[in-house]
Amino acid sequence: MKQVKIKKRQSEYCIAKNFYSKLTIYIVSMIVLIIFLAFFISGFAYLAGIPFESFPEDACTNTSDASNYIYCLLIQGKDSQFYDLLYYFFIILIVVTIMAIIIFNVIYIVNKFFFVRLVKEKSCGAVIYKIENGKIYYLLLKMNFGHTSLCKGHQENGESDEETALREIKEETSLDVKLNTDFKAQIRYSPKELTLKDVYFFLATPINNDSTPVDEHDDEVDAFEWCNYEDALFKITYDSDRSVIKKADRYIKKHNLIE
Repeated sequence: MKQVKIKKRQSEYCIAKNFYSKLTIYIVSMIVLIIFLAFFISGFAYLAGIPFESFPEDACTNTSDASNYIYCLLIQGKDSQFYDLLYYFFIILIVVTIMAIIIFNVIYIVNKFFFVRLVKEKSCGAVIYKIENGKIYYLLLKMNFGHTSLCKGHQENGESDEETALREIKEETSLDVKLNTDFKAQIRYSPKELTLKDVYFFLATPINNDSTPVDEHDDEVDAFEWCNYEDALFKITYDSDRSVIKKADRYIKKHNLIE
């Protein structure tokens, strides 16, 4: 999951990244459609015999008037159906394009400041690790959805970050752990369009190293695996979770928590 960077002034209202790409595709499609319609309408107008606006008889002799000069060059100067068709085509294309630009700008402004509201979510969890024979092993969760991640879950109303982390650890792993709140890493990503999720990770160690993790809550976890640092980085699915393991490993070694 890619992290989404949001400016402070956009903390309440935000355009989802997919909205920009969809709007771009829509604009390009509309331009192609406008060109097709302009050509079709201009051809229909010519075949229907819709007359040109009348010009003075001396229009084509008065070269000081730029618009008359262009008219004479395209129409009078070239006795051709092709130039008649171009006349209708460009007039209609210019009018429709101006209208399209106005409409697109209105759509952009309305969506940016009024209709598209960002939904914020918060989850908490922990990098669960244990020390065996002087080596660090990290607990990875293979989820039924197919990805491998760290232990985390949605924060419920009234819970503190620490309470959420402990509850999720108990629900997903059944482990009793000691939580280290001095370490706190944050990641941010968009799980779906118009949703921004902040996830906070602490460090946690099992009170009993021999305890076997098991999901007795909702069977959301398919399997558990204790991995060393290299294997954990290789098996974890998302780069955001991988960055948390790197931070946790540096913290554990810096603060000499291996003993």
